[in-house]
Amino acid sequence: MLNRRHFLKTALASSLLLQFPALVFAKEQSFLMEAFGDLPKPQTIERILSAGPVADILLLSLTPNKLIGLASLNLSSKQKHFLPERIQNLPSTGRLAGRGSTAPLEKIMASKPDLIVDIGTVSPSYIGVAERVHQQTQIPYLLANGQFSDTAEQLRTLGRVLGVEAHGALLADYAEGVLQQTHNIVSKSNQGEIKVYSARGADGLETGLKGSIHTEVIEWIGATNVAEVAGEKMMTRVSLEQLMLWQPDVILIMDANFYQTIQTNPIWQRLKAVKEKRYYWVPNLPFGWLDMPPGMNRLLGASWLASLLVPERYSLEMAKKAIIEYFALFYQYYLSEDELKKITAGPQ
Repeated sequence: MLNRRHFLKTALASSLLLQFPALVFAKEQSFLMEAFGDLPKPQTIERILSAGPVADILLLSLTPNKLIGLASLNLSSKQKHFLPERIQNLPSTGRLAGRGSTAPLEKIMASKPDLIVDIGTVSPSYIGVAERVHQQTQIPYLLANGQFSDTAEQLRTLGRVLGVEAHGALLADYAEGVLQQTHNIVSKSNQGEIKVYSARGADGLETGLKGSIHTEVIEWIGATNVAEVAGEKMMTRVSLEQLMLWQPDVILIMDANFYQTIQTNPIWQRLKAVKEKRYYWVPNLPFGWLDMPPGMNRLLGASWLASLLVPERYSLEMAKKAIIEYFALFYQYYLSEDELKKITAGPQ
């Protein structure tokens, strides 16, 4: 039995882990995982417990037949429409990590998982949760980094660790293609800088700051997040006066009520992006395409946003193909072009 944390980095880590579980990988490698306890052999893993929403998203696609419940995704009928029947019928197991933890340890132990998996920030607070849960339940716990740039490595590595190597490689190849095609695509265009504001909340005045997990896709494709000096937290509140000074070229909207407000409120009409009708509803079916949660579902957002901002470099047809392929590979749902048009047109 392993009595301390183990650092695992890159896709190579999973295979080496099984042979050398105490190995510490070189610092120059980017993808980080930490294991607490003795990880089961991949071929023996049959029951996986998700610790939170980002892990839910990854596991329902990577290991749908091993996932024993959803930690914090309460699926609506609209969301269920796009997901396999088994996923639709999974029980709620409660969230282990992050804000709003709801899973009692007794319930965790009663569900008898072979392994607990969390995806997100490998930070002291999340490490503390993982250590505590493992010590109190003796269930192995795997915490993996969830940065958008690491999406392909997440899938490839976890596919090996969780006993679904071939499927993980298939999903990883798709992710790698989208990441490569969209990286800095805006800054490579002839349009110059494109300033983007991500509007959240019913009044549109909550936003993610530059460098936060909530705006990774905007920055990945090379657009400028206007909220880069507004504060030090991941999320912040801003004023309309500040927005007038920023004058974003594009506004991305994640709240259905605000999507209606921005079209009629005269104050918002003073913004250049609103005058030019460059404000867009961010699709959210079956999950958010840019955030909510900040998981691998954001691959959809990278394709969608790239085609929106620089269609001359990433065409609508390229985006359609990538989005339809994602639904088929990750959700086992064959999305029609009519359905795609509907879910990208506005709040459903």
